[in-house]
Amino acid sequence: MRKKKGKQKVLLYTIRNQKKLIRNAKKRVKKSAPGCSGNTIVVDDFLGSDYNRVIRHLNNKNFHPKKKFQRGEAYQRIEIPEVFSISENAEAAIELLRKTYSLCSNRKIREIKFDHSNCKSLGLSASTIMDIIVLAVNKYREKSGDPIDFSGDLPRDRKARDILLASGLPYHLKADSLMQFDKDHVERFETIKGVHSISANKADETATKLTIYFNKCLKTQNLELNNEGKRVLGRMLGEVISNCEIHGGDSSTWYTQGHYQIKEDNSYGEMQLLFLNLGETIYEGLKNKSTSAETKQKLCYIMKKQRQYINSRWDEEMIYTVFALQEGISRLRDKRINGYEGRGSGTVSMIEMFNDIGESQSGLKPQMSIVSGSTQIVFTDNYKMKPVMFKNDAVFETGEKQIIAFNDKNDIYAPANPKNVIKMNQYFPGTVISLKFYLDSRYIISKKKEVR
Repeated sequence: MRKKKGKQKVLLYTIRNQKKLIRNAKKRVKKSAPGCSGNTIVVDDFLGSDYNRVIRHLNNKNFHPKKKFQRGEAYQRIEIPEVFSISENAEAAIELLRKTYSLCSNRKIREIKFDHSNCKSLGLSASTIMDIIVLAVNKYREKSGDPIDFSGDLPRDRKARDILLASGLPYHLKADSLMQFDKDHVERFETIKGVHSISANKADETATKLTIYFNKCLKTQNLELNNEGKRVLGRMLGEVISNCEIHGGDSSTWYTQGHYQIKEDNSYGEMQLLFLNLGETIYEGLKNKSTSAETKQKLCYIMKKQRQYINSRWDEEMIYTVFALQEGISRLRDKRINGYEGRGSGTVSMIEMFNDIGESQSGLKPQMSIVSGSTQIVFTDNYKMKPVMFKNDAVFETGEKQIIAFNDKNDIYAPANPKNVIKMNQYFPGTVISLKFYLDSRYIISKKKEVR
């Protein structure tokens, strides 16, 4: 049951979308509001807006919980678990995101409270995806004269609370809060969003901004990138973002965000980066009719070689997703067309770079993962992208290519280790690249000495 209103907790944030008088006036026209049917949102008007694209995509993918739950009263409470992270617990995070969308889009529900009080590990990716869902439905319901109110309890854990206040729901909703994050120890990268474009209009500009941001955070450790480092990082980031912009499908939206938090004694900082595409999954993109004939032919060959290994935990989607990470592989690749013959491997190169430098001196390990559709890829030190020499290969032709197959022999025609390439029971309608790593000058300098 809903608790009676009284003295609010110190750890509370609230947002009231409409004054009561305005809300009552809008209730009178609710029945004729465009886009509403039954108890859930149906998109028809407001074409072209970002929130409309998000809602349409989630509706098309039936992004509702697999398990039925009791919706009950007009007031609902969503409890955020102790670990809310795509990298650490993708299945549980996606399940909660599905529940959030279902509750927010139910027109019978008038208020939702997000209880983060017990959350100790808040992943930027899971948090931001929740924000995108809430903001999209919130905007739609405002426009349709059917507003919803939000409130929430902040995490008791200080680090999780700072992440939420600086880069999470209270910040994105512009909610009133009785607490502030530690501005002296937090550096955030504001969310940048874009839509599908065949020319990758915003990729280079966004990559430049991210490179500047990373360098600024690195300076807190009295280190900085040289000109070559800026160029290399900018190129890798540009390829990652252009993949989101070009390969997500016509109705896709993409986002990137960052959060950096310095430990209280300034000994090191924790960085989280998100690259998100709400659109076609990697697998769906490769299966798309617009995929080049050259790439389709290669996909047929690799499936023929892998057919003997296929089972319930190693399927076509997983094979395609791993295949897409290899050097020279791209949905639009065609060696006859300038610009597409050399694409591929930028995403893995970026992940491995951050993974190599991203451990703390005290032994905290980076967490790097890609989630796309029902596949999760977890990056560890066990498997790295390495050069493999091919000769007259039907896919990689003749020459050296950078390959990461996630198996001991680095054989792209053999199954991956199920601990690194995971078949999920949940489905995510797009691709999430989730990175958490540490900037610790002591560790980075020691790694640099090892290379010498």
